[in-house]
Amino acid sequence: MVHSTHGVSRYVGTRQLQAGDGTKAEFIELDYADGDRVFVPIEHVGRLTKHVGEEVGLNRLSASAERRTPYSRYPKPATPEAPKPPEPAK
Repeated sequence: MVHSTHGVSRYVGTRQLQAGDGTKAEFIELDYADGDRVFVPIEHVGRLTKHVGEEVGLNRLSASAERRTPYSRYPKPATPEAPKPPEPAK
């Protein structure tokens, strides 16, 4: 699987987890390199895509890996400055 922020992972399955307040929710469990794990809420399934192509290694969960992965969110483009209105004639 490819997470839009964290990159390439291995799909483990779904789990129902209980929060501190007693509520339960369904999560998708993803494994990453170095034994790291991410639980993605089912309602965020749109952030996941199936990895297609040659086999690649799992991403590591670190700030530098997130910046390097081609699946990370792209930065917002710089907004051009608005043109200045012409100065009044004297």
